[in-house]
Amino acid sequence: MKKLLYVFAFLGLLTFSCSDDSDPIRACGMDNVLEMPWIQQQIAETESTELGRDYWYISTGTYHSQTVFLLQNCCPMCNTIVPIFDCGGNTLGTLGSSGISLDDISDRKVIWKSSNNSCNI
Repeated sequence: MKKLLYVFAFLGLLTFSCSDDSDPIRACGMDNVLEMPWIQQQIAETESTELGRDYWYISTGTYHSQTVFLLQNCCPMCNTIVPIFDCGGNTLGTLGSSGISLDDISDRKVIWKSSNNSCNI
């Protein structure tokens, strides 16, 4: 009986300790930037199209000492302009055309991928 209790205790700990959720991204004065309304809107719009569900992702980084967000994709047939947003969802520019180089953005990491994402990132 004691062994059975240990097995159930171990299974209970295993169940509560494992999670598919990654750690929340803390930035912009938020505990989880994915809860910001403008990012939630971007995600909803992205998920509403087949191309969005297959190829799009959001990454974050630091540009001139501020947190920025990039709406990117790996679509092989798309010629895309990548917008760069600040914490308030305001567009700071785009990669390349506005003089913002990807090399100018440090500490880049993907914070969200679309539901059917086929990118190798």
